Amino acid sequence: MNGIEATIDESLVDQCAELFSAEYGTWSTQGPRPGKPIQMSSERVRAHLQSEDAWIACAYASETLVGYCTALRFATKHGPVAWITQIVVAENHRRAGVATQMMYSMWQFSDCFAWGLVTANPFAVRALETATRRSCRASMIGTYAEELLEELSYRVDYIPAQLEGNSGRPLPKVNTKFYVDHSQLPNMRKKAARSDRPWNLGSINEGEEWFACTFGNQLPNELGESQLDELLKGSDRIWIHAYEGMTLDENHSWHQHTSREVELILRWTELDTDMRVLDVGCGDGRHTMEFRRRGFIAYGIDISKRLIDRAGRSENDGFRFFSVGDCREEEQLPTGPFDLVLCLYDVLGSSASSADDLQLLRAVKTRMSLGGVLVGSVMNSGAVLPHMEDNLLPEGRQEFIQCLEGLAPSRTMEQSGSIFNPALMLYFDDVFYRKEQFDAASWRLPSEVVVRDLRYSVITLSTLLESAGFSVERITPVQAGRWDRTPPLAEVDKSAKEIFFIARLV
Repeated sequence: MNGIEATIDESLVDQCAELFSAEYGTWSTQGPRPGKPIQMSSERVRAHLQSEDAWIACAYASETLVGYCTALRFATKHGPVAWITQIVVAENHRRAGVATQMMYSMWQFSDCFAWGLVTANPFAVRALETATRRSCRASMIGTYAEELLEELSYRVDYIPAQLEGNSGRPLPKVNTKFYVDHSQLPNMRKKAARSDRPWNLGSINEGEEWFACTFGNQLPNELGESQLDELLKGSDRIWIHAYEGMTLDENHSWHQHTSREVELILRWTELDTDMRVLDVGCGDGRHTMEFRRRGFIAYGIDISKRLIDRAGRSENDGFRFFSVGDCREEEQLPTGPFDLVLCLYDVLGSSASSADDLQLLRAVKTRMSLGGVLVGSVMNSGAVLPHMEDNLLPEGRQEFIQCLEGLAPSRTMEQSGSIFNPALMLYFDDVFYRKEQFDAASWRLPSEVVVRDLRYSVITLSTLLESAGFSVERITPVQAGRWDRTPPLAEVDKSAKEIFFIARLV
């Protein structure tokens, strides 16, 4: 979440302050309140977030906040820097990868010049190394510290303008005069150091903290299976944010097709204007609003609040017709009944789980009138899979990991939304993978993420719909905006990027 947006949520800010005060640590004998917990005010948390460059990631157990991480993103002559300004994890959730996951969630496969933080906690340093897959090296930190500190010292008020030194040699630490208790530090360093990961940053004195950084020009460590599992955690968050990151305005071709697509739906379904329409996964609401303009009672729902906010601003009082909800959950759907349900453009397949898709269809079915019509489209696997080179079709998990490492990233989603270049994706275990970079949206940290999705064939899509209790009336490979093209496209045609369907509840 963008920092300024987070400050609007007073409850979240208060929870962060309470977590810090309860879990961060105690003052040392040189601190202002020796032996007492270090307190953090809500105002102080808010101050870390009140910048266009600020970002926050949170970790929850059920509905309880168990960790948060704030960061800044800023430019240098070498490239962007992602800098952690606060990170706290509840004691009973430490050593479980929470800190790593929060850090990683903010940049993933990012093309930063440097990532870093100031800390007196060796495990926070290890989390940084794991999240960036690089080791903190004192020599590299010394090389770039002057430039980094010049940028940081006026952005982060507790960071001084220079490293501590020894006989003129800069050391990877700064004197922040933050007198957190160090009594457990030797034991923590011992636990943090392993034979395969020696401790490279030396020791610190009372009031000092490590100036820990990793750099983009370091070769990343090989991505092991456990790291891959961490990378793919929170897949919902990844694909939702990826779709939110698309900067598609009203002039984009997708919007230009809207009127024509609605005309075809009406021709093929023969709906009357007094019938009710539900647009599932409505995105920015373009189809919902087109149906409303034609006199229908139409509502839109999407899992992304950001997209719903965009949709609701599309007309006066538009928020009455849009809601935020996970369409896989029956209780989050509008009451209904609806005569027509739209499920257009990759709502099915986006979570990369056929079980999710079946759950969504069964939930939607409960909101439809008897004989109601479901109209949708999914990505066509035939448009890409037959055209992919063998090196992008790994057969084993280790081969997949190696291929993912070398997969070229693109800004396709952000720039065009045409995510069908067979040279920019992998296919493994029935799932398509690609790397997408985002840097145009002002509300999020520029990042590079691994996005995965399911793409269907006519046969597998028919099977899914029938399993959910629908009777398929029309199913065909199509080109966006040209659903009625004649003769119909072959399933393996590169232009047939979608499979369009009409199904009826019987």
